[in-house]
Amino acid sequence: MKGRKVFMVRSDMEGLSGVTSYEEVTPGAPGFAYGQRMMMADLLALLEGLNEGGADEIVIYDEHFFGRNILPDELPDNVSVICGKPPYRPDWAGGLNESFTGMVMLGFHSKAGTPNGLLHHTYEPDIGDIRINGRSVGEIGVETTIAGELGIPLLLLTGDSAGVAEALELVPECLGVSVKQSICEWGAECYPLKLTTARIREAGRKVAAAAKAPQPFHFGQNIVMEIDLRSGAYRTLYEQMFAEDMIAAGIISLSGSSVLEAWAEYWDKKLKVQKMEVQNER
Repeated sequence: MKGRKVFMVRSDMEGLSGVTSYEEVTPGAPGFAYGQRMMMADLLALLEGLNEGGADEIVIYDEHFFGRNILPDELPDNVSVICGKPPYRPDWAGGLNESFTGMVMLGFHSKAGTPNGLLHHTYEPDIGDIRINGRSVGEIGVETTIAGELGIPLLLLTGDSAGVAEALELVPECLGVSVKQSICEWGAECYPLKLTTARIREAGRKVAAAAKAPQPFHFGQNIVMEIDLRSGAYRTLYEQMFAEDMIAAGIISLSGSSVLEAWAEYWDKKLKVQKMEVQNER
């Protein structure tokens, strides 16, 4: 990697050090203060490592819940954070563009349905599965592919052991740091915070200083994205509003020249469905 080093950090919470319950990652819940403390510990260790490896600039996209989990007053001067989860658009890939050297995913988890995956899910409870050109992917796969379409490689992922395995299946050359061993959906073997943050810091330093990066991962052109929706009010309303997208009960099919295009279309329609849900409740 030559020239100016600019890194994107995608941040989530379920795959953080010491986190084993949704209460610890749900804003307003009694355990959230603990989860936020774990987030800042892992994140600051990562940023320290990236800067030790020569990072010039780091941008964080807070992907978890409302996207307001990070404490900006604790960040280094060369770091900015995108808050509020602004929606993907065909012209806006969650803050990514071709100027980025690489992407790091912090605190991620495995996709919905992963056997013994800790807190496994895919973006939101309404989604049962996402398939891109027939291949099942979770959040790790979607985000890695959107970055890869812009020529940005996944350099490092930290998370539970199941999430790390999922990332390495997509990009075997990327670095994975497992901060806890998944045992089941609600249980894991956790390690001391001083140990996991030291590993994260060293991994960040290593990937930032590396002379060579993994190849960007993508599916090429002519994308077909299928999204399985679980039964519920959201699915019922989506089927009513966008019947043309449904190829079977609860299965959406969207196509485009890129995963970003298809995912941005889903985001646009999702927000319209959610707006209608709110109107119907009044």
